[in-house]
Amino acid sequence: MSKKQSGGLMVLFGATGDLTSRMLFPALHQLYQRGLLSENFALIGVARTKMADEEFQEYVRESVENGPNFEKLDETFLERCRYLTTDNTNLEDLKELRKKIELLSKEFETPEEYTYYYSIAPELYDETTTNIKEAQITELKGNHRVIIEKPVGDSLETAKEYHQLFLEVFNEENIYFMDHFPGMDFIQNILAVRFFNPLIEGIWNNQFIENIQISLPENLSIGTRGSYYDKAGVLLDMFQNHLLQILSLVAMELPDELTTESIHANKLKVLQNIPTFSKEQVEKKVVRGQYKADSEGKFESYRNEEDVPSDSNTDTYVAIELTINVPRWEGVPFYLRTGKALIEDYTAIDILLKPTDAIDSDVPTRLTFMAEPAQGLSLVLNQKMPNNKYEPLTTFIGPDKETFEDKYIAYPYENMIHDALAGVRTNFPTFEEIKEQWRITDSILSVWEEMPEPTFPNYRANTFGPFEAEELLTKNNHVWIKRI
Repeated sequence: MSKKQSGGLMVLFGATGDLTSRMLFPALHQLYQRGLLSENFALIGVARTKMADEEFQEYVRESVENGPNFEKLDETFLERCRYLTTDNTNLEDLKELRKKIELLSKEFETPEEYTYYYSIAPELYDETTTNIKEAQITELKGNHRVIIEKPVGDSLETAKEYHQLFLEVFNEENIYFMDHFPGMDFIQNILAVRFFNPLIEGIWNNQFIENIQISLPENLSIGTRGSYYDKAGVLLDMFQNHLLQILSLVAMELPDELTTESIHANKLKVLQNIPTFSKEQVEKKVVRGQYKADSEGKFESYRNEEDVPSDSNTDTYVAIELTINVPRWEGVPFYLRTGKALIEDYTAIDILLKPTDAIDSDVPTRLTFMAEPAQGLSLVLNQKMPNNKYEPLTTFIGPDKETFEDKYIAYPYENMIHDALAGVRTNFPTFEEIKEQWRITDSILSVWEEMPEPTFPNYRANTFGPFEAEELLTKNNHVWIKRI
């Protein structure tokens, strides 16, 4: 994350949405409170809901006080938050937005830096972007950038269409595709540990590594997101972006210097070397699932969730085995899994080292990157049992809270928003990366469309997920690392 203090004016489209309330307002407040947003910063919230500035400021206050990392409210932040009732599809409303931008720019003497945050449904991208241009907002003197939430489109074809649309209004270097997982300090830790420790990088290959597991299980159901989630499913919501971005950081070649250009170039090579899935590979190496109610009454069946059709075949769980066709990873399977309403809830990357015949143990030697809720590195090693014999004793090392207890750990949206305002693109996926992510994802989706309808629901909520996900690994004599 850049330490540069940023100013300017942000227009937040979708200002009354769930993501904005839970994540964006708290992140902006924390940046302001930490001195990373200057006094010359202003925010205009934009949505269809009718609201006065004062009502909006109270809405922001409530969001901030209920958000992550909150300790004390900085009232001067609220003064910089204004609102405009706007229909993005109405050109006249966007002309009014331009007037409000000019007024606030003068009031807070903001630098000529304008950021448009799209926390809106993709179907609004077209008219919103076109009307920004037609209202001559981007003709205001200065730099204009746009931040777009994932996923970009619902296929490679639509992603290309949206990208072309953005290019008609914004310069390529000013288009920021938001995936907040690379903004996590403890996801960035993957690359940092390799770079800082030659010992780790020395074993980062198929000579020493048996398999790699990237796990993002969630104990939450879809909640009130049914209308969005049923169109996307977990494959588009999590695999196409978060999981593949993490994978690219794990598997990339380590550059001589951690520059934005070298990191993106090496991440792209990883994605380009993941083969397109064939029908046979999808049938053998992809497991999908949908949850049903649990026996304890904690979770409803997915098909009974709000705004979900009673016969929905949308996936809420996926586990995938894939390979990367480069010499470093020849013969090493990568296992990726994520799902809703599971018994586990964490983000972790497990690097499982090759076993030795000298040890018969059910606990594999491994290096783990914990991102949440536990954070930092952990190791599972073997040392000698103190019984005068050479018997192994499995030893667990870290992660320890003491290492980070006096450190401020920014929420990922803090890191990503500030980097965008500072013009730092390192943790934002490039469109070339996104294209490869869609190529891989589309190949799975196209096979699913040809296959018979799945037998859903196929896993009970508050469990580890479908039984077939266990078989995905056992056929290779591997097992998932579990934390319960």
